Amino acid sequence: MNTFWNRSFVKRSYCTAFVLVLSVFAVASAHAQTDVNINAFGAFPGTATGPATVTGQPLKQTADPSLGFRIGARHVFSPLFGLEINYGYSRAVQHFTGDPSQTGPVYAHAKPFSIDYVATFPTFHGFKPFALGGAALVTYNISSFSAIPARLERLPAGEYGVGADYRPAMFPRYLGFRFQYRGLVEHAPDFRLPYLQTNNLINIAEPSVGLYFKF
Repeated sequence: MNTFWNRSFVKRSYCTAFVLVLSVFAVASAHAQTDVNINAFGAFPGTATGPATVTGQPLKQTADPSLGFRIGARHVFSPLFGLEINYGYSRAVQHFTGDPSQTGPVYAHAKPFSIDYVATFPTFHGFKPFALGGAALVTYNISSFSAIPARLERLPAGEYGVGADYRPAMFPRYLGFRFQYRGLVEHAPDFRLPYLQTNNLINIAEPSVGLYFKF
């Protein structure tokens, strides 16, 4: 009798656990939402400074502000759990000032690939806020006419951001605007040249506006 009861209890427990798992997936599926998005952004890199050079002048590195674009796909499993992947491009012309061998521009092209965790929040006056954080790999390709013999470089970066989606009343349900600010934190690129190393972290600010298309 006890053996039968134990077996029956185990079966009921498995059934209950199975139903709970199915319920969790059903709830997650009910809230799940996928979108693809395309954004235009402005990239505003920080300034980096290095140690004094042989002429006594510190190495200084700046980058031109530039326009870029980003395409991505976001899947929201639940309001507080979503994932997003992105790929972007912007000009990232770097200017170095130091001794004669360190002075000149590097015509670089930044191509970040990122994976982010996304949390969304309740709609407020038509805007649906979100916050994100994740990791990125930024590839710096070099134009053939760079003044300094720089080489391709890939740098890991941390990414953070906030934003909001907004769908005007005249838009279809699957289409809306996405406003956001993203920041990339990484080592200042030195293009694999020891004499261009500043050993500084920089923040690249990227305010952007774009469109999303929900499925």
